[in-house]
Amino acid sequence: MGDAINLADPDFEPTDEQLMELSKRAFAGVKERREVALARMRAEIAARSAEVLRQLEAQEAVRPKAT
Repeated sequence: MGDAINLADPDFEPTDEQLMELSKRAFAGVKERREVALARMRAEIAARSAEVLRQLEAQEAVRPKAT
């Protein structure tokens, strides 16, 4: 985007090419950051799930068995 554009100017009408370039710049890296965040969240969920299961198993181990 070599030409300076003024999106605050109500009379300015950007070309399709300008809009596509703005969109590319605005969303650059979003997919990669989203994938990193999702991987981190899934790892945290797996770790917490495993911890909760360990806690439940420990509680079951000390609970008196019904006869």
